Amino acid sequence: MHGRILVVRVVALAFLILFPCCGPPKPPKHDCPIKELVIDETSFPPGSTSRSLLSPLPRAAWASAGRTIDHPGGVANHDVYQFKTAERAAQEYRKREQTQFAEDEHKGPWTTPAELTYRSPIADQYRVACGKLRSLRLCIMVAQYEEYFVLVTSHMSEDGMTYGDFQRVLWAVDEKMSACLGKPLTPEAASP
Repeated sequence: MHGRILVVRVVALAFLILFPCCGPPKPPKHDCPIKELVIDETSFPPGSTSRSLLSPLPRAAWASAGRTIDHPGGVANHDVYQFKTAERAAQEYRKREQTQFAEDEHKGPWTTPAELTYRSPIADQYRVACGKLRSLRLCIMVAQYEEYFVLVTSHMSEDGMTYGDFQRVLWAVDEKMSACLGKPLTPEAASP
């Protein structure tokens, strides 16, 4: 009888050592309220208005939120997805970088204009590029900040949303992520 109990205990211990993933799910590293990471119209040109905040978003991760902003030249979107791990957010970044910057006869080519000089000093992966979507000019930013994936898209026009305006939006996103992650923005990354 004691031999069977010992065998059961050894098997149970081996199972716990070999399969530690089977415990209760661990929450992500950061506990920032996801809705507070989404920017509003104050980061956009005068005359911009925010639509309702959506949370969770379709294709939701652990947590997600997003908003559409109507600005004087079109619309912009800002979506934030939080995953359980940075590795999962990195996978999402790689997948979305390919899909967002895909080129065909209706969209692209995607290049980074010389006027867009801001690069996030706190993102793990970051890409900004602009191109055509049918007849519209569009700029896109995809970024991974630890366990977060962030997407910003905006219609662009000289009389509505300029590259300078878009840089201010990118800075506003970094300010939100900096506060959440506890990563200060360096003086070299001064606001555009």
